[in-house]
Amino acid sequence: MLESISDKKKYYMLFKLAIFTGCRQGELLGLKWTDVLWTTSQIYIKRTFNKKAWYNPKTKTSIRKIDMGPSVLADLKQWQRECPKTELDLIFPNRDGGPMDQSHMLNRFFFPALKKAGIPRIRFHDLRHTFASLLIDQGENIKYIQTQLGHSTPSVTLNTYAHLLKPVNQKAASRLEKMVLGESGDQMETRSKKRLTCVNVNP
Repeated sequence: MLESISDKKKYYMLFKLAIFTGCRQGELLGLKWTDVLWTTSQIYIKRTFNKKAWYNPKTKTSIRKIDMGPSVLADLKQWQRECPKTELDLIFPNRDGGPMDQSHMLNRFFFPALKKAGIPRIRFHDLRHTFASLLIDQGENIKYIQTQLGHSTPSVTLNTYAHLLKPVNQKAASRLEKMVLGESGDQMETRSKKRLTCVNVNP
């Protein structure tokens, strides 16, 4: 998808940030250059722009710092050099320097980029789900994923993505058995190789 929009640098950067930070659409459109924390490789979410209006984030946890990888950071630095300077200091301004129109962005750039890449039509918000799914797939801590997504509690993250956790849990159960069970199955072996006898408890 990113390759199909690489010649349009503003939208390439917008979509890449969405995929690799999990930001909501309104959070991205409301980003200003002062929200980029270059020394810590993070972006600071403080506001959103939705339906032609500015809003504060819905919850305290929505106000957050999101980590960026080196590739995203490098592309963002390059885009800063090329981005038109505007009074609002927006990272993704429209031609007049104001916030980008969501419908225009979706219909003129997002959906065509999907089509060109051979990807079935999805919502922009699905890029956020992609971000979360990738973090879960690589085994990141749920608490960390929650803070990056801005969910109110880890349970919200778990409830939303529980279907993705099942295979991981099955593997965890197998790893647990291999780590602690002795040869006969009635003993446990700790990492220090000390053996403990299991006690049978009648219900």
